[in-house]
Amino acid sequence: MGKKNSRYLNRIYQKPLPIVLASEKYGIDLRVNRQSVSVFSWILYLFKFFKCYLLSLRDTCCQEDLVEVLVEDGVFKVVNEAFMTRLWRSGFFGKGILSRSEPTWKERTISRLNLEDSTFQKRNLAMEDITKVRRTERIEFKKKRQRLQDLQLKEKQNTIEEAELEEMKRLDESLVEFRKRVGIVVGEEEKEKEKDEEPLDADVRKEDKFVIDTQGKLVQLEFLQLQAVEVFFLKFALNIVSVVDDIKAMSLQELFQYCCRLYAGNNKICANNKFIINYIVYHYFRSKGWCVRSGVKFGTDYLLYKRGPPFSHAEFCIQILEDEKSMGDESVGDESVGDFEGRMSCERSVGMVDWFQMSAGARVVGGVKKSFVHIYVEPPSQFEFDEIISNGNDGVDDGLVIKKLFGRYRVSEILYKRWNPSRSRD
Repeated sequence: MGKKNSRYLNRIYQKPLPIVLASEKYGIDLRVNRQSVSVFSWILYLFKFFKCYLLSLRDTCCQEDLVEVLVEDGVFKVVNEAFMTRLWRSGFFGKGILSRSEPTWKERTISRLNLEDSTFQKRNLAMEDITKVRRTERIEFKKKRQRLQDLQLKEKQNTIEEAELEEMKRLDESLVEFRKRVGIVVGEEEKEKEKDEEPLDADVRKEDKFVIDTQGKLVQLEFLQLQAVEVFFLKFALNIVSVVDDIKAMSLQELFQYCCRLYAGNNKICANNKFIINYIVYHYFRSKGWCVRSGVKFGTDYLLYKRGPPFSHAEFCIQILEDEKSMGDESVGDESVGDFEGRMSCERSVGMVDWFQMSAGARVVGGVKKSFVHIYVEPPSQFEFDEIISNGNDGVDDGLVIKKLFGRYRVSEILYKRWNPSRSRD
């Protein structure tokens, strides 16, 4: 990654979460100059702090800043372009359905069809185009390097011609310049070509006529799809989304039950419900500062990034496993009968993983140079689970009930490493 691109990424991805601080929202600077600290400066700071606090209390019920998430057949989607950009650039939530990850379909299509859109702030290239440019440059570099090696071999054998000597010199200089570059400078060469050449015809396809309206504007077909755990995290932990189902906003309790029933075969919500187990792990790593993304492309549950996909590759692959002891815990005295009936009506949410599957997963993860982590989640007993959930029907705040419920789950981490005999000899 070049310095120019690094500065650009640091600028647009500077927020780790899609929350707006009160000082930023109301334009009040709460920074303290440590070199000139005095009693007056602390009094001024306290005045600014309480001003922010009072303004935030006034706007607590304001719905303007909430991201609207639509629910349709179990799919959570964000259709507003501003909200899509906010969620992706502040925490890397969701995935564009027509893109690899970041929702850039509209930018790429406008650039491909040479359309003009006043709402489209054109940058050099989309992230997917940057990847394509890098791969093309690597291929060209390898071709030049191979040609240079062939010419150097001919020089050693004294079979090289004068024209080939000149070619070898040019190749050597170009490869040296390429190695000096920290990264690609996206778009500079394209801008120079646009000044000297006539504009090229747009790459128009047959289906493009269906995505352009009568005014020549591109119709936005892409939306940001969120996982159920991402939606619940944004609602429960950050409270920055409004989940709408059939033109009705869901409460926290309704969203919790809806997400649990996406993974339940019956209407009963069990303590080992797959959504709850997955969310416990998701919240666990998000609270530790990791960027958590889906790990389906590597056959795991989650991927952990230090900052996010544009900055570096994922460092860890997470496989969620349910603690076997949780299905056979009967140490509850008089409550064991009801607990036993509850456990009998609940199936194991996370399937058993044998050693063959573990070995296959470790091979895949090791092949992409990542660390394989097994996460064991121990849920509470079904009786305790039902007792806490019933408190939500007694007028207790939904957030406090769910917080108390999640506090009963225990998470354990195990770093899995494949044994290599050649590296483990005495």
